[in-house]
Amino acid sequence: MKKLFFAGLMLTCSFLQAETFKSRIQSIEDGIIKFDNGRVAFQDLKSFNLHPDDYIEVKIDELSTLLSYKKLHSPEDTNLKQFTLRTEETTPPLFEPTIVQGMDEAWKIFNRSNPYWKRVSECTDRAHVWAHQEFKTTGTKSRKIFVFLTASYINSVRFKWWFHVAPLYRVNDNGTIKELVMDYRYSDRPQTVKEWTDLFVYTKRPCKVTTRFSEYDVNPQTENCYLIYESMHYKIPGEIHEQELSGRYKTSSSESEIKASLRYAFQQ
Repeated sequence: MKKLFFAGLMLTCSFLQAETFKSRIQSIEDGIIKFDNGRVAFQDLKSFNLHPDDYIEVKIDELSTLLSYKKLHSPEDTNLKQFTLRTEETTPPLFEPTIVQGMDEAWKIFNRSNPYWKRVSECTDRAHVWAHQEFKTTGTKSRKIFVFLTASYINSVRFKWWFHVAPLYRVNDNGTIKELVMDYRYSDRPQTVKEWTDLFVYTKRPCKVTTRFSEYDVNPQTENCYLIYESMHYKIPGEIHEQELSGRYKTSSSESEIKASLRYAFQQ
């Protein structure tokens, strides 16, 4: 049987030594630095001069404590160029996910997931490739499910990540429509949303569902986690936030974007 979660696994392999990576800072709160790539650094330095949107090279230890950093020139952000501008502030564009007919078909989708991920890769790239390769293969349209962990929860268990994302499918199981998460990296089967979130929300508290990133971003203490459902085209939290701020909706994904995710996350 394929690998299962255990308490010490924090959405990616556990790091036994110092880790260095480059990323833009998403936010800084309660001694926690959240990065666009999903990682978290706990800030124990006496002083630092970092701000949201800074792009840095950071070194953290095995407990995700910030050891050092260096500010870098920010690369051009290509993700947020994938939006369709809507001039009217009404309802978002219609996206109808495919209804998968039966659990046998759901298992086929799960088993078609590309298993050749790189040891160090980001969930955003893996989920993007899985969703779009299935669409290219069978025409099946999925959604994405984003789980956002709050600062209070992250601090309480020293969690190493502040969000995770995976493809979500609607499945007709003998007349009952189920929403099943296909996270081939961290599960050995299609899972219900609660089964999926329980893998890393150790309190087993349900996550509050919202449509607004700002609800998670400004109110992190009352919940352990929040869930946001989006179409298969959404890749990163910044796209969700951009949608809320400007009324811009992502209605497609470019071939170059998908190829980049494949290159970053999977062995060729």
